[in-house]
Amino acid sequence: MRQLQHIAAAVTATTATVLLMTACSPQSTHDTAKSSTAPAATPDAQASSAAPAPTATQQRSEMPPATAIAKTRGDDGIVGEIYRVERRDGMVTVWAGARNDGDKDFYASAWTDEGTGYTLAGSSIVDRKGGKRYLALKDSQGNCLCTEIKRIIEPGETRPLYATFQAPPESTTEVDLQLGNMQPVRITLPAGQ
Repeated sequence: MRQLQHIAAAVTATTATVLLMTACSPQSTHDTAKSSTAPAATPDAQASSAAPAPTATQQRSEMPPATAIAKTRGDDGIVGEIYRVERRDGMVTVWAGARNDGDKDFYASAWTDEGTGYTLAGSSIVDRKGGKRYLALKDSQGNCLCTEIKRIIEPGETRPLYATFQAPPESTTEVDLQLGNMQPVRITLPAGQ
């Protein structure tokens, strides 16, 4: 019961922070600015799980680390690169990027959130050891604690992604991650903070 209270408090605090950062951000939350380089998912150039969590603006605007810790593939030339995984306050947050290696625009129509937009709401982590699947968390308004994509991903473009899940037990050190409709990929979970 105490863990659920911590999770609820963390989700509420995370949502409030994201909403505040988004409202005060000079950038649009609707991905209207086109990036000529690969966008960022972490505030530093290392794929370290010990680094501080990036702000909402940093999640959208900074360069990803030079190396991904895991890669997966999706439809129409989409490549998913996982840059960072963090376990904190009963939650797991994954920062990644979706790169369009195809030769045509990618429409994230398979990444739908019950008709309200294209998000990573259907994303999940699977704890094989514990036999449990965890979907991306939603706030009290039903909004996914994950990336919302408002436009296409053009050929050669990389779009930053993130998704937050309830954390499996501390004894679980590996999970299968599925972002959107990309293929599942095995990732290592760091110790909780």
